[in-house]
Amino acid sequence: MSQSDRARAALAAVDERYLLDIERAMLRIPSPVFEEHAIADYLAGRMADLGLEVEMMEVAHPTENKTTRQPIGRLRGRGGGPTLMLNGHTDPAFMMSGWSVDPFGAKFEDGWIWGAGAHDDKGGVAAAMAAIEAVVRARVPLRGDVLMCAVAAHKAGGVGTRALVARGIRADCCLNMEHSANTIATTVTGSVRIAIATRNSGLFFRYSPEAKAAYFNAIEQQAELIRRFGPSLEPARPGGWLTFAPHPDLPGFPMHRFDRIHKEHYLRECRMLMQVRTVPGQTLVGVREDVMRVIAAARAERPNLEAEVTIPAGGPGDTFYAEPSEIPRSHPLVEALIAGQRLASGREPEVGGALRVGNYGDGNILAAAGIPSVQYGPGDIRIYPEWPAPDERVRLSDLTEAARAIAYAIAEVCG
Repeated sequence: MSQSDRARAALAAVDERYLLDIERAMLRIPSPVFEEHAIADYLAGRMADLGLEVEMMEVAHPTENKTTRQPIGRLRGRGGGPTLMLNGHTDPAFMMSGWSVDPFGAKFEDGWIWGAGAHDDKGGVAAAMAAIEAVVRARVPLRGDVLMCAVAAHKAGGVGTRALVARGIRADCCLNMEHSANTIATTVTGSVRIAIATRNSGLFFRYSPEAKAAYFNAIEQQAELIRRFGPSLEPARPGGWLTFAPHPDLPGFPMHRFDRIHKEHYLRECRMLMQVRTVPGQTLVGVREDVMRVIAAARAERPNLEAEVTIPAGGPGDTFYAEPSEIPRSHPLVEALIAGQRLASGREPEVGGALRVGNYGDGNILAAAGIPSVQYGPGDIRIYPEWPAPDERVRLSDLTEAARAIAYAIAEVCG
């Protein structure tokens, strides 16, 4: 039997009942960020049942005195092949109000599975587990290892995956299961948060005309900078305030958004938080230079503008900083996933920025650590008016399609 035949056998062996069982079981376990202990224990047991070597890893909160845990399972090959990491997170999107069903009830009706994390990202984890189960049950021989990393604290900025990297856990490539409606994201935006603090003097209403003329309110300083940066969610234009080369896989990017502005009545400082979604070629140093150029131009016209910039906003260890990532379409993992998705769906896959355009994930963290990564998984956020949203749900058929494509990719890459 050829390697391609073995990959097809793995794809065909995906058990939809196993997939539905593990998805619904995970949905019944609440696992908000830094409270993933119970789901970690559950998945560790399921990994062990498949014959994986399992390590339970403690994950520390970056700023608070608390921990969570995450299981790392290894399906060991006979040696001589590449190691493939399957990476998905167990903490769902932030809980939104307005659910019409029990978010932990795992309702299954008319082919849809409902629950918090149905596709973000318990569906991706379930698909990966079902793919491994298919490879094991079909007795597909593997040379390389498969690492199943069901990570915690993704919503805290990829803290679980950052802990993997810090521990020295490595793979030759990674499939990061993130909702993409089963499109294949080989190019992914990065994210840089920018904090700007402006300050004014303590001038009161009855001061002299001369003092008032020199006064520049801290809120109005922020307004002037916002005017120069331009409106949120407007695609950056070449020659504008950001320096970049347009990327064909990421149309409309880079792009910025203003997230927060705050000033207390008696304080002289006003703080603003914004973020930029970057494209390959943009760097942290380059974005910092772009921001400082905007501020310098504002000061040239208003010398009393006083601004202090922190990039990334959380300092050197900002967990919400992510570099853009890119993996060649010719990479063996990408080629295997394309072939598996084509067979699983009967359609030609969408590849490139795909439906991850504007998002980023733990694959960015792994790519920055030297592990080429693809982002791919079930779930289409276009069914909601906005995202995150209540009534999260995913089609079982989409989960099955993803599991089959992943099973095929495992056999091709590690076989």
